[in-house]
Amino acid sequence: MNKSILSIAALIIAVVLFLAINIVGGNAFRGARVDLTEGSLYTLSDGSRNIARKLPEPIRLTLYFSEKIANDVPSFKSYATRVKEMLTEYARSSGGKIDLAIVNPEPFSDTEDKAVAAGLVGVPTGRGSDRFYFGLVGVNSTDKQQVIPFFDPQKEGFLEYDITHMVYLLSDAPKKVVGVMTWLPLEGMPMNPMGGRGVPPWQIIEQMKELFEVKSVENAVKSIPADIGVLMVVHPKGISPETQYAIDQFVLRGGRLLLFVDPHCEKDLPPGMNPMQAMQVPKASDLPTLLNAWGVEMVPGKIAGDRDNAIAINAGAQNRPEPVPYIGYLRLDKKEVNATDPITGNLANIIIATAGVLKAKDGAATTFEPLIHTSKNSMMFDASSISFVPDFKGLLAKFESGGQELVLAGRITGRVKSAFPEGAPTKPGDEAGAAAATAAHLAESNDSINVVVVADCDMIADDFWIREQKLFGQVSLGYSKVSDNGDFAIGSLDNLGGSSDLMSLRARGGFARPFERVQQIQRDAEDKFLKKEQELQTRLRETEQKINELQQKRPDGQATALLTPEQQKQVDDFTKERIQTRKDLRDVQHQLRKDIEGLGTRLKAINIAAMPIVVGLVALGLSAYRLGRRKTDRMKSGARS
Repeated sequence: MNKSILSIAALIIAVVLFLAINIVGGNAFRGARVDLTEGSLYTLSDGSRNIARKLPEPIRLTLYFSEKIANDVPSFKSYATRVKEMLTEYARSSGGKIDLAIVNPEPFSDTEDKAVAAGLVGVPTGRGSDRFYFGLVGVNSTDKQQVIPFFDPQKEGFLEYDITHMVYLLSDAPKKVVGVMTWLPLEGMPMNPMGGRGVPPWQIIEQMKELFEVKSVENAVKSIPADIGVLMVVHPKGISPETQYAIDQFVLRGGRLLLFVDPHCEKDLPPGMNPMQAMQVPKASDLPTLLNAWGVEMVPGKIAGDRDNAIAINAGAQNRPEPVPYIGYLRLDKKEVNATDPITGNLANIIIATAGVLKAKDGAATTFEPLIHTSKNSMMFDASSISFVPDFKGLLAKFESGGQELVLAGRITGRVKSAFPEGAPTKPGDEAGAAAATAAHLAESNDSINVVVVADCDMIADDFWIREQKLFGQVSLGYSKVSDNGDFAIGSLDNLGGSSDLMSLRARGGFARPFERVQQIQRDAEDKFLKKEQELQTRLRETEQKINELQQKRPDGQATALLTPEQQKQVDDFTKERIQTRKDLRDVQHQLRKDIEGLGTRLKAINIAAMPIVVGLVALGLSAYRLGRRKTDRMKSGARS
């Protein structure tokens, strides 16, 4: 009886201690967290924490979340937990500057009315007029408001960026002045009165205006305005010597420059020109005079091709697509960006379109640090070969790796001399202006220059980095990234302007885990397939040419549609060869599928069978170990007694 009472008492005490330890531990270590995920998905970046800590005055964040409705949708419920944890981390990092509220907008309530008035999107649930809300509203002390209309689980990778972007905009931090000099319609184009369609502004400009004070700089300026600290020059096609001199002096005086040049700018489409005419317009831009003075060159007339990072382009008909890797269109990941530079350290997904190749000049006094480059499985090809419609298969078939990385973007630092040692260039009729400019001429830089140069202008066009998200194809949820191109451009401006807080988290969105082994198998098979296909087409052209030559030499005057025995034999031989080659091509495709399916089968076997077996064996081993210990303990007890 006493033993039973003691056992019950011990059990009660154990339960009480268990609850007490959990309660005390939960309160004492509420802020203690260990993030073991790859990439630290649940840890705020340094930039996010800095922005939260540096808030000049409090802001209020209100998360509207329909809790009851989400209980029926596990994916939204789990994502909501993720969002709440992230917002709690922001509030904790702010030291009390962020006031976080989480509310449940019940149908037909004042809370729902406030959510709708703020601009949140209510998703129909199919239950009458009930709607599901899952968005964030931020307000600062001056009633400035920012809204995330709806948290899409498919955009979970960009959660930190979206929230930090909101907090940054609510902080009302002084904006840096960025000048933009461009030969492309970044600011859009108005509607043509004669019926032509207008061009909307590029999203890169729209996002720049949220973070910086953006000022347009005319293409023919003779000096850069004094209030501009960072200048962005895009596609300087046909730039005048006077404007080049203005940029030269701006950089020498300590101004920071982000320069986009391009050997083949696909977005260089003159308005009102038909597509055939536009193909014949030169699309190259460069600044050889300035770049040479800064110790760098863009290889003339060459485009970077990369086999490992080529993007598949449809080379077939619309009803029969045939994806072919286009070595001029590249999707680059962390392996092809500089992990040590603050501009590119966190980037994970860059899309490049027909980019040039940058090189440091021999004997240059400056330092040229690559920021973005190709893989070593790369080569240069002529820009003239894609002046019209590119031959995707032909480029791939002619690919020969140079075995070295090609630089697509880089940073130039160091002291330099002026590209205009004689002073301002003289323009006929403006000798007085040139003399005035020369009077204030700088022959060399006051300090180390800081220039970021990119050999591709297309990368900041909307097509290559952003997509508009619409709910049910109608309600706009804003834009989401498809690459980090915009982050690179805006991050470069932010970094050149002297701050890197927002930059440090801009690209924490690439969490895809590509099957690199599968991709390599597919690339090898594609190479083999396309080489055989090219050989077949070459033999076809050669045979047709020989047949035409034989027809022209016929002396009997018969109709050219009739074939001689010799010609017929050639056609028959080729037909047999073509049938065999097609069989070989089918074998290659079959082997490709077989290799990928075999790899998939092995992975499934490891995940489905091998891991449970390993766990089972470990469990059996522990069980055997415990049984052995108990047996040993009993034997020892028997020996003592």
